[in-house]
Amino acid sequence: MEAKFDTLLNAILALLSILNPITVVPLYSELTRDLGKQDRNRLFNTAVTVGFLTLFILMFTGRWVMETVFQIHVAEFRIAGGILLTVIAVKQIVFYDPDEYRTTPGKVMEMGIVPMAVPLLVGPGAIVTSILVLDRDGWLIASIALLVNFAIAWLVVRFSPALSRVMGRFGTLVIARILWIFIAAIGAHFLITGISEVFGVNLPILGRSF
Repeated sequence: MEAKFDTLLNAILALLSILNPITVVPLYSELTRDLGKQDRNRLFNTAVTVGFLTLFILMFTGRWVMETVFQIHVAEFRIAGGILLTVIAVKQIVFYDPDEYRTTPGKVMEMGIVPMAVPLLVGPGAIVTSILVLDRDGWLIASIALLVNFAIAWLVVRFSPALSRVMGRFGTLVIARILWIFIAAIGAHFLITGISEVFGVNLPILGRSF
């Protein structure tokens, strides 16, 4: 029982690190600053719902597409995913651009899908991580971890205006940078695990494999 809880907690934290809803707090607040409370809440609900459905579908179909269409194996995907996560983390830590996803508000529901759901909540890193968690832990734990993460994401984005005021821009950036460091470590772990599988090398540093 304890082992299953540890596995679930590990899956939740892995997804939480890469979804990282705290990072979207300032931007969500900025994008919705001219909206009324009702429109803002509709927008947040749309963003989280679309993000969850998108990632849920991609989590279960990604491996099939990977193996059937592109004919690549999980170990190779781990290597590519590890490189991708590491590059994304380094980019966000070293070359952060606060205006990268800024957009002129159009229709409320459209903005809830792009950019708020994709790519702000569900980006390449989230897709890679969800597929690898599914491969490692099975559909039940992966599904629960995804559901828990989007429940957390809903709470964060729902109260993003208040959180933005409480934390301030500096506090938000500090928390975001710390989480991106963890994402870089997860990416390095994916990369090392994939290389060890491809070359049949058992590295003690791996501990448990993603």
